[in-house]
Amino acid sequence: MSKSHTAEELVQKQLEHYNAQDVEGFVSVFAEDVQILDHPSGKVRMAGREEMRASYANMFAKNPNNHCTVKNRTVFGNFVIDLEEITGRDNREPYQALAIYEVKEGFISRVWFVEKEE
Repeated sequence: MSKSHTAEELVQKQLEHYNAQDVEGFVSVFAEDVQILDHPSGKVRMAGREEMRASYANMFAKNPNNHCTVKNRTVFGNFVIDLEEITGRDNREPYQALAIYEVKEGFISRVWFVEKEE
């Protein structure tokens, strides 16, 4: 990815690849040492592009109807905060999650996910 892309453009591009279930395009916008974390615990779900590639390839294969719709987006400098609705995953009802993306040096470097307590 080019450093000329804005944080919002990078996050939008990863969303488009995610919805197309294009794992290579999806991981291409993330830093090699990306961290995917739970918030507020800070627990690391995934670390590194290779782990991310394997995890998402498996999830896409198991959930061919998986789709994410952004319900609200806030851009704050190099952070993009999306309220997302996910459908077609793991036989779950549609659910919402908050994703906080941090962009550094032209790549998404960290993502925090917040899911509502049921």
